[in-house]
Amino acid sequence: MNDPSVAAGSSSDAGSGEGIVLANFGRSALVQERSQSLHCGILGRQLRVVCGDRVLYRRQTAGGAPAIAEVLPRSNVLERIDSRGRAEAVAANIQRLAVVIAPAPEPEWFIVDRYLAGALLKDVDSLLIVNKFDLGLDSIAAQLSVYRALNLPCFEISTKSASTLELVRAAIEGGATMLVGQSGVGKSSIINALIPDAAAQTAQLSKDAEGRHTTTTARRYQLNARTALIDAPGVRDFAPPAGFDRAAERGFAEIRAASAGCKFKDCRHFDEPNCAVRAAVAAGNVDARRYESYRRLLRLFESFAGNR
Repeated sequence: MNDPSVAAGSSSDAGSGEGIVLANFGRSALVQERSQSLHCGILGRQLRVVCGDRVLYRRQTAGGAPAIAEVLPRSNVLERIDSRGRAEAVAANIQRLAVVIAPAPEPEWFIVDRYLAGALLKDVDSLLIVNKFDLGLDSIAAQLSVYRALNLPCFEISTKSASTLELVRAAIEGGATMLVGQSGVGKSSIINALIPDAAAQTAQLSKDAEGRHTTTTARRYQLNARTALIDAPGVRDFAPPAGFDRAAERGFAEIRAASAGCKFKDCRHFDEPNCAVRAAVAAGNVDARRYESYRRLLRLFESFAGNR
């Protein structure tokens, strides 16, 4: 599999080429091809591109504006549920998902769980970045211990501390890492600290083909020749789509492991008899808040399924 963070090359035809989508603006996109970036239209109303896609573009006429003609096969795509319960692509060809939290604003743990579930359902590695550790972590220490017990890599950092940033840099080396989290947790500050020319890259990534500024799209930044960061807009809610059988259960590794002991194979782990998951929660072997997070996600999936 080709590393999607390596700059794409041009074809022998001067009117066409291959590149990576840095930002998508609906019916246009900014595409990186080697050392240049191009504002491209998108051919055909059915063609959809997202940040991180490898695409082929072509010019309709000599010297004309380039337009994306094809999306090359994706290694993966991170998706979310839209307001109607349909899967909506967020970014493609990512190697890992980094969920960013901070002591302030207070973390929305249920959203953190849903991001982690979305990564797990796509077989994408994940990690937790705890920014602003200099503010003190007492208020979130208990929940952090739950994630550490699940063997989730956790990095306590401050953008003022070069040594902590180097730990993150090493963890995300190679491929593309998508940064997600609530507004105000400092994702942009992390990117600016890790990437010296991030401000210059942002100048291009914040404008669509007509030069209008936008802050509602995922943006891809190049850290080095092998490594990229994708900054996703801060959100108030997120949920992965139910693209697999028993998706909610599969999104929580500890609940899926405990479910092997349930009496019934179709156990929802709500009020069924002889449920090993609820027994594990009662015994303290599965975190009660994480269990409630699972229940909420399953109810969401079932509500959308019932409306179809």
